[in-house]
Amino acid sequence: MTKIIPAIGALTSGVLVTLSLAPFNYWPLALISTAILFTLLQQRDKSRPIKQAALLGWLFGLGLFGSGASWVYVSIHEFGYTSIPLAAFLTFLFCGGLAICCAITWGAYAWLNTSSHKQEQKQKPNRAQNLWTILLFAAIWVWGEWMRSWLLTGFPWLFIGYSQTETVLASWASIFGVYGISFIICFSGAALSTLITARKKLSTAAAPITLAITLWLIAIPLSTSPTEQTNSKPLKVSMVQANISQHEKWQRENLQPTMDLYAALSEQHWNDSELIIWPEAAIPTYYQYANEFIEVIQARALQTNSALLTGIPSRDTHSDSSYNSVITVGNASGVYHKQNLVPFGEYIPFAAIAANILDFFALPVSSMTAGHPDQAALSIQGWQSKPLICYEIVYPGLAAKAAAISDVLITISNDSWFGASIGPLQHLQMAQMRALENQRYVLRSTGNGVSAVIGPDGKILAKTPQFERTVLSAEFYLLNNITPWTRAGYWLTPLFLSAILLFALLKKFRHSKRAK
Repeated sequence: MTKIIPAIGALTSGVLVTLSLAPFNYWPLALISTAILFTLLQQRDKSRPIKQAALLGWLFGLGLFGSGASWVYVSIHEFGYTSIPLAAFLTFLFCGGLAICCAITWGAYAWLNTSSHKQEQKQKPNRAQNLWTILLFAAIWVWGEWMRSWLLTGFPWLFIGYSQTETVLASWASIFGVYGISFIICFSGAALSTLITARKKLSTAAAPITLAITLWLIAIPLSTSPTEQTNSKPLKVSMVQANISQHEKWQRENLQPTMDLYAALSEQHWNDSELIIWPEAAIPTYYQYANEFIEVIQARALQTNSALLTGIPSRDTHSDSSYNSVITVGNASGVYHKQNLVPFGEYIPFAAIAANILDFFALPVSSMTAGHPDQAALSIQGWQSKPLICYEIVYPGLAAKAAAISDVLITISNDSWFGASIGPLQHLQMAQMRALENQRYVLRSTGNGVSAVIGPDGKILAKTPQFERTVLSAEFYLLNNITPWTRAGYWLTPLFLSAILLFALLKKFRHSKRAK
């Protein structure tokens, strides 16, 4: 029983993170989740503290990804055409594999914090020790999130900071990004745990609680900071949501009807929209095979002094490389190829091994080429935007680099892969955070919803319902201010975390040396 209760607590802690995020948005649960995990990690097994912490971390990750990322089952079963048992098994492998990152994170925390714990056994805990333990806990948590943003091309999903997209803490986003908000949440939750468990020794919790409250209070005046605009003239965008079934989209006989549908839905918006956006892979064939159709759209866009962006696959005939691309039509120029590809969806990691495994299970295999990281922004009606395709909007650093050379952030997506799951709504919330971090309007065009225009304060100004054929027309502004996050925050964050972890490492070695 003594081992079952911590296990249940770790699993519950992970599930609570999911419930704090979209579409549930019970944001206080983020604090409760961190408080539970911090409490569990302080109740060490003296004989094997690192193994115990790693196991609790894995169970936490299983609860987190099992509840928050199990929508991959939809992609595997419905669109990968696998049986229900196999899809369930592969989903468990996916979630369990991601949970290993959490096991590594909290195993490392226990290892680094061992010296502090042994010292506390010899003497009464003091304020400095409590503050350091909480600081290390928050830093390790965020380090784990950052690690997931690049390991094996990354899975930067379900960061706890997203739970505060519409709370007062959101105002920290333009300075420290989602990682900074995650840090404040983890620090606050751990401080809350310390306060609850301190009992008669409340003085030991005074410093962390005071610091946590201060960080929340400072966020209030930050939220009133004005946003600079390059001009006062609103621009109009129309985003076409055709809601074509993923099962039908790539069938050859549906190519012409699909292109005709996008043209028809756009027709009434050419005259009053500076920009029309079609979603990711809206034209379901290679660019080279759709030349005649694109020329017709080009003529229509020029006739109405408008511009169009559309997602379309493209191929380099010289290298035989395939890309997930965005092309421009009308009063716009430039082409963008997606940089961060989805593992097992657009490319195969460790292809020689993984491809054989996928072939054994009769799973479809696709292979695309990543675009160059230094691609230029697209020129649209005289202003600039470097687009982000689907999954790319969830990378904080990638979006910051794009925002630095963009007057507005544009992201196109094909969220039909998620089906009727919570995935698309999580995806939308992450786009809201990118708007907050970079103080940019975000124009989000999807195939079946949710398409949206997001303001620089992260608020959704207009959106479409899911699974409905429609066109979203709304106004937006061009912005050119560079936030601290856009300028340097996305690379200062890992430096800050590294400094804390380096200090913890030196502290541990110094204690070990004294013990000898």
